Amino acid sequence: MKVYNTDVETKRKYWPVFEQMIRNQFEFGGEKYALINQPDKESTDWLCELSPGKTGFDWIFQTIAKYCARYINFQRERDLLKIGTYAYIAWLKAGYHLQKG
Repeated sequence: MKVYNTDVETKRKYWPVFEQMIRNQFEFGGEKYALINQPDKESTDWLCELSPGKTGFDWIFQTIAKYCARYINFQRERDLLKIGTYAYIAWLKAGYHLQKG
């Protein structure tokens, strides 16, 4: 597998592509894993309640670890997208999106 450099111009150029792919992941997952009669929750929220750990959402980190192992074994792009999606969900669950400044 070839490994490429990632200067700031490369990051800027390809961010919109990555952002759209991540958006597709969480929008499709949000529909696929919606909970009946709970419009503000989906199955990730429920699973975090079942296995909160120290953070309240340790399940997400365990899932990220699973996708890291899968990526090491198979080098599939979709596993990196799932890691990015779950990192975004962890950021939301931690409430960072609610901080000002």
